[in-house]
Amino acid sequence: MYKSRLLSLVVAGIYILIACFGGKVVEGFAGVLGISLVLGLPCIWFGDELGGMVWGRLGNAQITSRTPGAVVRFVGWLLLVLLPIIGYILHKSIYQKG
Repeated sequence: MYKSRLLSLVVAGIYILIACFGGKVVEGFAGVLGISLVLGLPCIWFGDELGGMVWGRLGNAQITSRTPGAVVRFVGWLLLVLLPIIGYILHKSIYQKG
């Protein structure tokens, strides 16, 4: 678990460096990186705790059962890795046409 936390911290640091020094590469893209960090890191770092929450609502559905911590961490990794990639692809396809 600590390896996962350390690796996610390294990935987050790389994203922050890209956002700070990327110039035109991240123009309008820093928001996607921020969302990725805000949503992905807590899921990776606190997967068991977040999976254990059995109260509240998600849309119209009541949360009544636990989610395995491994599933929460997996979704966190998807958010941390795939969201910036998808955002970059969409940014390139929309603004770099021509």
